[in-house]
Amino acid sequence: MANSGYNTYHTSVKTSFALGIQEQVLPPEFINSVPRSTSKGWEDKKPEDYAGSEFAAQVEVDLDKVKTLLDERLRQMSNAFYAFARLYLTILEFIDKDNFKKIILQNRETVIDLVDNLPIDFDKDIICKFLQVSPHQFKIWKNNRFFSCSKSLVGYCTKRFPNQISQKEINTLKSLMSRKVFESWSIASIWGFGFKKGFLSMSRSSFYRYCFKLGISPKRKKYKKKRKKESIKASHPNEIWHMDITEFKTTDNKIFYVHSVLDNFSRKIVGYTIERTKRARCRLNSLRQAIKDEFKVDLNIDKEDRPNLDLIVDDGTENNNIHVRNFIRNSHVNIHKKIALKEVHFSNSMIEGNFKMLKKFLRSRGEIHSTQIQKEVDYFVRIHNEKKPTYQHQIHTPNEVHQNPELADVKPVLQKVNEERLTANRTSCCKI
Repeated sequence: MANSGYNTYHTSVKTSFALGIQEQVLPPEFINSVPRSTSKGWEDKKPEDYAGSEFAAQVEVDLDKVKTLLDERLRQMSNAFYAFARLYLTILEFIDKDNFKKIILQNRETVIDLVDNLPIDFDKDIICKFLQVSPHQFKIWKNNRFFSCSKSLVGYCTKRFPNQISQKEINTLKSLMSRKVFESWSIASIWGFGFKKGFLSMSRSSFYRYCFKLGISPKRKKYKKKRKKESIKASHPNEIWHMDITEFKTTDNKIFYVHSVLDNFSRKIVGYTIERTKRARCRLNSLRQAIKDEFKVDLNIDKEDRPNLDLIVDDGTENNNIHVRNFIRNSHVNIHKKIALKEVHFSNSMIEGNFKMLKKFLRSRGEIHSTQIQKEVDYFVRIHNEKKPTYQHQIHTPNEVHQNPELADVKPVLQKVNEERLTANRTSCCKI
């Protein structure tokens, strides 16, 4: 910039002369236009005259690399590298670092070939880091290639990788998932049934994963649930019950109400009735049945010595009326009725979830006439209580846990079966 016959130069120009890189970063015609006396003064400037001179050594090292990159002979290559680096950072930003790692993992065989076929001059460790793979992990991938097996679903030898499941279990998994009787069951319940019967030895998470690998079920969606307050949890059967009503319309357009009582600890349906109305007297039938079946208490026992029961209900008139209050007052069990989200901070979602399973089951049964509804609900309750393992108790049914509460702890069983599978795989005879 011209100013009263003098030129004012940018600080970066002065710095380039002081560091001796002016020929790499500035055009020759511009360098020649700078008076020699002026450029000589810049070159003679001592580093300690500048603030931050203590960092000069590192800067010089870095600038030496810059000098190399800015060399005219490498300009084309450096421009290509910068363009690639910008593209690489854009890809990472676009697909997320974690997703990039997943893509590399899913295509690790291609990555191995790519890195192995690089010229000798390339530092393979740097390339691995560039691909978000540690050199140690890359070595493991390469070594695993020696133990590849076409008979294995994961592609590796069973002896070398004993955690995987056998082909027999894969066939069993396919068979279980294709059975019509399990059509309305959750994947967790099917796994629990197979595991308890000794058909499977894999964990529940592995069952999910193999179902996805085999294309039997879609991949489970990962999402963050809204943080909610902790729900109530019983420590033994018949300590806490949930009571609610749901409705179902039959093919002949008749509405039926299922009045149900569910045990919190075991998830057992301890009482239910099917009525044509939601009236309080009908509501009491299921509760009266449950109390009669579950509590064998002498009516002559003092009230303070009788069993205690927390009864969780919704804020509806069918649950909160004079008939229900009178029944509770005269019951031979000390019932403490609590209204969800009103007298207690948690919801009555446990029994609502059970009703969702009921409706899913009824829909899977096709058209249901009013004359069939009782039979179908009876069948659902029997399957739920006696045949179908719950997600909460993994391999046990509600009836089993209700009668033997110690079965709620299934960790020892799962651990034992897992150890047996590892031992069997390590000693298996490969036929290939």
